[in-house]
Amino acid sequence: MERVRTALRTMRVGFKGIVTTTDESALDWDYAAEVYNFRTEKGTLTGRLGVGEGKGFLRNVEGARFTYPALPAGAVVTGLFHYRRNEAGQADDRLVVQTSTGKLYYTTVFANGSWQEVAGDFTLAGEASAVNYNYSDRDVLLLTSAQSGLAVLDDDEVKQVGAAPHFSSVTVHNERVYGTLAGNNKQLWFSDDFNPENWNVSSEEAGYISFADECGDALAAVSFAGYLYIFREHGIYRLTAYGDQSDFVLKKVFTSVGRIYKDTIALCGDRIMFLTDDGVRTFDGYGVKESVKELPELVFPAQCRAAYHDGAYWLACTLDLGELSPGIATNNTLVRYDIEGGGTDFLAGYDFKGVTSLRSHNAADLVLNMWVDGASAIASLTEDGKAFGTATKKIYRSPYGDLFSPAVKTVRDVTLSTRYDAELRVVTDGLTHRFPLAGSEQPQRVFVGKSGRELGIELRSETGECHITQPVVRIDFMEERWV
Repeated sequence: MERVRTALRTMRVGFKGIVTTTDESALDWDYAAEVYNFRTEKGTLTGRLGVGEGKGFLRNVEGARFTYPALPAGAVVTGLFHYRRNEAGQADDRLVVQTSTGKLYYTTVFANGSWQEVAGDFTLAGEASAVNYNYSDRDVLLLTSAQSGLAVLDDDEVKQVGAAPHFSSVTVHNERVYGTLAGNNKQLWFSDDFNPENWNVSSEEAGYISFADECGDALAAVSFAGYLYIFREHGIYRLTAYGDQSDFVLKKVFTSVGRIYKDTIALCGDRIMFLTDDGVRTFDGYGVKESVKELPELVFPAQCRAAYHDGAYWLACTLDLGELSPGIATNNTLVRYDIEGGGTDFLAGYDFKGVTSLRSHNAADLVLNMWVDGASAIASLTEDGKAFGTATKKIYRSPYGDLFSPAVKTVRDVTLSTRYDAELRVVTDGLTHRFPLAGSEQPQRVFVGKSGRELGIELRSETGECHITQPVVRIDFMEERWV
């Protein structure tokens, strides 16, 4: 009995994105089973996905950035907020951090300064929420947590609002402040018009709405398209709220079987996106549909955090990363979902504590709260394929299977172009064969000569920049027969 070649096939490893909803043995090589730290652009793999030191924006100098100062010694950041502020007609935005001790510090976004401790005795403990508000012609930041109550940050001083309930989240809609109530999470409270310090319940001042159904806790409210949408654990309500509270109209617009996760709710331009037990969903004010369809299975979804930046929904989450796992991490992966194009990229192998969108005065950034080398760090996205100056470990893995044939297959060769050093791996029946590739502007053909019934292709890079074209693989299909 001998093996006889019955066909020579030429196959292309296409970079059409990751697919997780279909078993990889049923996929062809147009799709990927795993892609980490590569970015797919115009049919090539690039390294334009990274993270580095947090950077501010020099005022009135387009494109100029500066590195934020080092955090105060020993500070462990538990919350990160953008405080939009103008002073004498000039942008004076701040980054405000909440630390594990409850202390608050701020630094400037548009001028290189230092971290300043917020004055006053107020400490912000536990998971916190914040929202910007113009109060008596002053730009203030409202801060709240279930443990510490509501406070008003005005410039560098903070004042607690003793009359306010303790909220788990706050937002602003039509000049009222709305808050989901901590401890009794089936209520949504609202302040008096134009006064976040007045929570006196009456028909003319503040008030609250109670939910008596089975949609679970009220998580957060989002002002969107002229309405206030209240997200609960298993549903969404729409509140029509203009002026007089006697004219408020409440309507249920969505019911979810799976749980909605509060810290993944993000206003993304003309839609709201959020994570549920059934995956990421998009809400346009009328209906809900599935998004990020090929998201791998998440671990600890209640830890996930999300924000909107640069046309993408960014989700900090935990995946089973195998060799890329950083060990114990709050969220080990940052997922970028391109809302318009539908592509998904994964910045994997790091510890993402939180994500905050910063958009103001032609400046836009995704500010990250991370744990780096045993300490808190404020970070920004980069396009250099590195994490704090060290190249990320990039992995592309095709589906592994028999290519829909029981025949023994021999990989003759693989042709591709890579401008920077990389590695090609061919997997045959569980054995991995490694082929180092030197960077070149010219296409290169790699002789393989390895056989197996099941095959897979991997591409790896440990350089910052990379540019790899779709590999073309020539395979002999061999049948065993008596000759």
